[in-house]
Amino acid sequence: MPPRKVLGLVCLILTVLCLAIGHALAGRWIGFAAAWIVLFVWLAQYKWPSTELLTTALVLSIGLASIGLLAGALPILMLLAAAFSLANWDLTALDRDLAGDPSGQVVTPLEKKHFRNLGLALGLALPAILLGRFVRFCLPFIVMILLAALAVFSLVRLWRILSD
Repeated sequence: MPPRKVLGLVCLILTVLCLAIGHALAGRWIGFAAAWIVLFVWLAQYKWPSTELLTTALVLSIGLASIGLLAGALPILMLLAAAFSLANWDLTALDRDLAGDPSGQVVTPLEKKHFRNLGLALGLALPAILLGRFVRFCLPFIVMILLAALAVFSLVRLWRILSD
């Protein structure tokens, strides 16, 4: 089994576990049941690959995580579920795009670059999520805009460096 499928399944399991545990701890049993329905939608997408089913699975996962946030579930679990859901969606789309490529020479460098970019995105996002949950401070709006512009500029620059 290719590494992209294994990583996708790991992300899928983590997504469903975060959703199910978060909703169960909040006492939202409908959300708990819906988490398992999301699992079946993702698995159906693996069985019958289609863009519509992949998009539906992503929207259901993110929607259930959003509902969990609004319903009082642990925010960290819901944010992790959303992050792993996006990673699973990305890996599944990559797997579908590379399925028709018969040569292994093109797949390996592309996969390595894609895994590096995905790892970088998750590696930066997950600590930022954790930090955002515990650190609170107020900044003027103009300072926030300047910091956001600096962050976007830095990420674009980092992306170009990693792409070369």
